[in-house]
Amino acid sequence: MADWVEAVNPNAEGTMNEPLELTCKVSGVEVTAENIMWISTEPDTDTATMKKVYSVSDDGLTLTIKKFNAKRIGGYKCVVEKDGKTSEGVFEVTLPIVHEDLIEPVEETVNFVEGEDLVLQVNKLEGTITDLTWECDGETIVNGENGFKITNKKGFSKLIVKAADADSAPKSCTCHATGVGSQDSAEITVTAEENTITITPKKAKLNLHCWKEEMLYPVLRQKKFLGQ
Repeated sequence: MADWVEAVNPNAEGTMNEPLELTCKVSGVEVTAENIMWISTEPDTDTATMKKVYSVSDDGLTLTIKKFNAKRIGGYKCVVEKDGKTSEGVFEVTLPIVHEDLIEPVEETVNFVEGEDLVLQVNKLEGTITDLTWECDGETIVNGENGFKITNKKGFSKLIVKAADADSAPKSCTCHATGVGSQDSAEITVTAEENTITITPKKAKLNLHCWKEEMLYPVLRQKKFLGQ
């Protein structure tokens, strides 16, 4: 492959809903726009087939993404063909990650009783969430494994440990949320208390009976008569 082409801004960062230009420079050979093709990779797609999304300058050296968004993130190539030879410039387009309030914990510290379910919950805020994961004590949690259950609903996400005990329960968990060019996280501290049983004695009446000898005499006399 020839080395005529250089990507002027190979690591371009886009801004949401704004145009983004990618420019390549050709040296050592005379070319026209007919010699240049712009490819969007993953998978390879000729940008000329998507005129509503892209436009190319008259000299073919600049590709403009008309309105940048998360779908336009990825790789691009400026491919130059001349006299049976090919050269290309490679671009990687990203969207800068910014912090945005996407989630908030219901409780920042959760105290649970041993033997009962441990439930951690974050509420989802108004931002768009594209991915949400839980991590406890540095390990990514997989739903259904090691006693963990993750419940994701439209307005919240719960991490549940069934019949948790102090030894196996996590000490700290973090929920990570990813949005469109944004991210957020919420950390929850976990503490445990023993499940104790308290026994409270109740007062009871004790009935004591005192029998006089003469009250027992007829009974004793009857037993003697019967030979007992």
